[in-house]
Amino acid sequence: MLALITGATKGIGRAIVESLSKEGYDIIAISSSKENLETLKNEIELKYRNQCYVMEGDLTSSASRIELIKNLTPHLENIHVLVNNFGKYSVGNLEDESSNSIQELFNANFLSAFEISQALIPFFKKKKKGYIFNILSVLAKEVRTTAAAYTISKHALKALNDLLREELRPYSIKVCAIYPGSVNTPSWDGISANRESMVQPNDIADFIKNSVAGSKHSFVEEITFRPLDPSL
Repeated sequence: MLALITGATKGIGRAIVESLSKEGYDIIAISSSKENLETLKNEIELKYRNQCYVMEGDLTSSASRIELIKNLTPHLENIHVLVNNFGKYSVGNLEDESSNSIQELFNANFLSAFEISQALIPFFKKKKKGYIFNILSVLAKEVRTTAAAYTISKHALKALNDLLREELRPYSIKVCAIYPGSVNTPSWDGISANRESMVQPNDIADFIKNSVAGSKHSFVEEITFRPLDPSL
């Protein structure tokens, strides 16, 4: 069993790596930080005795994504689970956003997931088996005027998720959209916030772990995680 996770060294991605490793999955971890990847690899392989392949790359860069997918080629037919977790957040309203900022967020939050998913589609279809989880945001179904580029990119990712779900359903491949609200991740470092009352990364990781071990005949199409505290 092999799982591919993007944005794998911190926050939600790191929790998913831990959770699936505990269940016996080998891991392909993608991140832009070589140092964090090496630390993750050493910790996972020592703790769980599973293989943890690490691939460094900037998923906001087209050239880097092409190189990453090339490096993934030997593994594609063996991947059972894909978690498109990598993403970026930015602040700005439509009046102030530039085409470059829109493109940067589109690269990070949409094209990275699109290109990796597209590379896996023929192998999943051939096996008639597989699971894709797309980590979106509650802003994929709502709007935040002060985060225009982020909102647009996440709406695009939702469309991709829904298309993947329906295209792959006849092949018994499950595609699930995960819509988190405020999650206790390193993105909150240096910001005064009640992080203990937020959604915790393990909440999402446990859902994914339970989903991949679930029934062959049903699946959760989408799920929203929100803090109980309405102020978050």
